[in-house]
Amino acid sequence: MYVEVPIPLEMAMDLAATIPYPRLVPIRRFPSCDSRSVRLLLFPCVALLWLAGCSPSPGNPKVPAGAKSSGGMHGTIDTDKGAIEIEFFPAAAPKAVENFRLLAEHGYYDGLTFHRIVKGFMIQGGDPSGDGSGGQSAWGEPFADEIDPESALYRGGYRRGLVAMANAGPNTNGSQFFILHQDYPLPPNYVIFARVTAGLDVVDAIANTPTTLGADGAASRPVSPPVIRKVTIRP
Repeated sequence: MYVEVPIPLEMAMDLAATIPYPRLVPIRRFPSCDSRSVRLLLFPCVALLWLAGCSPSPGNPKVPAGAKSSGGMHGTIDTDKGAIEIEFFPAAAPKAVENFRLLAEHGYYDGLTFHRIVKGFMIQGGDPSGDGSGGQSAWGEPFADEIDPESALYRGGYRRGLVAMANAGPNTNGSQFFILHQDYPLPPNYVIFARVTAGLDVVDAIANTPTTLGADGAASRPVSPPVIRKVTIRP
């Protein structure tokens, strides 16, 4: 049974920055007057296998080896709160875009949830485990970052409506992604691969989902996780 613990946003962000938990992924603000930080959770099994010196199983069971996507430039994330329309950035992040398209076109995201929600920061989803502990790329293994800190995209910062990959450190991208609820001053450590073109009201609705205490020590775990019904790729 869930017990909702009402924690103010400011306190929740501070808790997320100071309470340790297994296999966390830090996402920190640039230095500021209050030096606060928050964390995005993503602890894929492949990262642990690397640390253990083991090799992950090749391939993603839902995506045929050698598969190519339709090459669509837009997508629709259909949720139980409504539809979120996105536009891809293939010039900036070709691998991340192809990964998302392949996973979407082979039904990988269908029925998954937004398992971590921090109002005023972001909504995070794309994990089949539903708790931030899983997920594979379209090719099974993690893929490398595609980040140019000097580009206009990253110099503009992580802005409301941008879509980026969650990760477990450099070059560990899999299936989990997050959508910025509001502008947030993150360092350029997360591959931005799309932006919301319609449905920011849906992002707001998801961000307003009641939450309880999460693994990060903040009120970030949705009591009833919003569902990703289907992701459709369009021209």
